[in-house]
Amino acid sequence: MAVQNTTPVKGTWSLPKLDVSQFVVLALLVGLDIVLGKLTVGTNVLKISFVFVAMSLIAKWYGPVWTMMIATILDVVGATIINPSGTFFLGFTLSAITAGLIYALFYYNQVHVSWLRILGAVGLVTFVVNAGMNTLWLFIMYSQVHTWDSFVTLLMPRLIKSIMMYPIQVIVTYAFLNNAAVKQATKKIFNK
Repeated sequence: MAVQNTTPVKGTWSLPKLDVSQFVVLALLVGLDIVLGKLTVGTNVLKISFVFVAMSLIAKWYGPVWTMMIATILDVVGATIINPSGTFFLGFTLSAITAGLIYALFYYNQVHVSWLRILGAVGLVTFVVNAGMNTLWLFIMYSQVHTWDSFVTLLMPRLIKSIMMYPIQVIVTYAFLNNAAVKQATKKIFNK
């Protein structure tokens, strides 16, 4: 079992300069995020996708500041350029920033991301951001009647989807962030 780096990293909240290879990898991860975002199943109210894979790796490698900036850019570009028929709503941008921050706080500079960190990060993003915040934004945007009952009616299918996706997302994230190829790429690209 690999030893975890649990000491706070100096410069976690700074914007580290990237060399050319690190910037290219970041651009590839942004492209992967866009592609995975297009591969969704469901409706505007209930979508299933694997976008979290790319964002988790961005968070692990680039830290909170880069991750929040990329999440902001991806949300705005996704709503305005990639999917111009969609509706841009600032709340979803806030959700993307929050999810990126959560992932980065749990994954950044971790040689081996533990089950506990993944359970915590995925749990917060799944239930607080996706089920909670995003349901609130959909409720504000689409609900004709703003009552608690109508909010709960919108929340229930999303909560059921979140409960079903949670273990899948935890397993996929653990397998992806801790596989040998990612560890080798981390050493090669970031000299860690």
